[in-house]
Amino acid sequence: MPTFKYRVRDKTGKAIEGKMEALTLESAGDQLYRLGHLPVSIEKMEEGSLFNLSDLMSQFKKVRLEDLVLFSQQLSTLYKAGIPLLTALNNLKDQTGNKILGHVLDEVVGDVEDGNPLFASMGKHPGAFSPIYVNMIRAGETTGRLGETLDRFVILANRELSTRQRVKEATRYPKMVILSVMVAFAVLIAFVIPRFAATFAQFNMPLPLPTRIMIGTNKLFQTYWYLVLGSILGISLLLKRYVKTESGRYLWDKLKIRIPVFGPLFLKIGLSRFSNTFGMLNRSGIPILQALEITSATVDNIILSQSIEEVRQKVREGSSLTEALKESGKFTPLVIQMISVGESSGTLDEMLARVTEYYDVEVDNALKKLPTYIEPALTLILGGVVLLLALAVFLPWWNMASLFR
Repeated sequence: MPTFKYRVRDKTGKAIEGKMEALTLESAGDQLYRLGHLPVSIEKMEEGSLFNLSDLMSQFKKVRLEDLVLFSQQLSTLYKAGIPLLTALNNLKDQTGNKILGHVLDEVVGDVEDGNPLFASMGKHPGAFSPIYVNMIRAGETTGRLGETLDRFVILANRELSTRQRVKEATRYPKMVILSVMVAFAVLIAFVIPRFAATFAQFNMPLPLPTRIMIGTNKLFQTYWYLVLGSILGISLLLKRYVKTESGRYLWDKLKIRIPVFGPLFLKIGLSRFSNTFGMLNRSGIPILQALEITSATVDNIILSQSIEEVRQKVREGSSLTEALKESGKFTPLVIQMISVGESSGTLDEMLARVTEYYDVEVDNALKKLPTYIEPALTLILGGVVLLLALAVFLPWWNMASLFR
C-alpha cells in the first residue's frame, strides 16, 4: 500500500508531520480530516531503493504475532470491563514480557495522552503493529466497538497461527526427507561423481545427461561457491524488499490468489474479513462510503483493497452497492447475492454476518484438507529428485556394461 507524507494542523493550530498508508491521496486526506486535522500538504513517498539499512535493522525489532495476540486479548478484556483506555495501556505496558512491545506501548501511551487516536499512535510503529492491525483498531474506535474488533483480530491471528502450525506438521516428514536427499546430493557431487568422471574418461565413453548435469554442478560449486552463495542470499533479500514496494506487493497479492490450493484459501480469508469489518461498521451507523474506505484498508490483499475502493467510487457516483460489487468482478456470487438480499430487505448486517460465518467455516475446512494436498505434491518432487540422482549414478554403469559386452 502506498505511503504518504503529510503536514497538518490540529484543532489548536499546532503543526504536525507524519507518515501514513492509504490506497489513494484522497483516502489519506479523508482520514486526516476525520481525525480533526487540517491538511497542509500530502505527498506520496517514493518507493526507494531495494536495499535500505534502516528497514533491514527493523526486521530484528518486530513484535511476534503471539505477543500481539496476547496483548490484544488483555486489552479487550480490560476495555470491556470498563477500564479507561489509558489506564489499560499503562497496565499492559508494565506487564508485557516483550521489551520491544513495552517500549512501543510507552510511546503509544504518550501519543494518546496528547490527544491522538489509538490507531494513529499505533500506526507510527509499523514494526510492532501491521497496517492491517492498525486499520482494524481504527474500525473499532470509529464504531465504538474496540473490544469486538480486538476479539475478531484474536480469532484471525489464532487462525493464522493454526495455519502455520498445520503447514509445519504437514511438511515435517517431507522436510526431513528433503534434508536427507540434499545431504546425499552434496555427497554425490563432492565425492562420488568426480571419481565417476575420472573413471569414465579413461574409456572415452559419452556420459548420459543426468551425470553431465551432476558433474557440471560439481564444477560450479567448487569453483564459484562464493558467487552461488552470494547470489542466493542477494536474490532472497531483493525479493523480500521488492514485495514491500507498491508494485511488488501488487504482484505478490495477485499471484497469491492464483496459487493452486492456497489461492482460494487466501481469497476466502479476505472475503471473510471484508464482510465482518464492513458489517460491523454498517451496524454501528457509519456512512457507507466511510465504511468502505476503512474496510479496504483492513483486507490483507491489495487486489481486494483496490476493488473495494472502486466499489466505493461507484457508490459515490450513485450506483447501488450490489451493482458496484458485480462490476468489480472480484467478489464471489455468494457475497453479491447475500448483499443484494440484505439491501432489498433491510437486513444487510445479518446477511454480512452470515457471509462471515460461511467463509469462516470454509477456511476451517480448507485448513483441515491442507495436509492431503501438501504431502502428495512434496512426495512427487522428492521422487523426481531421487530419480535424477539414481539415473546420474547408475546410467553410466549400465552404459559401461553394454560397452564391455
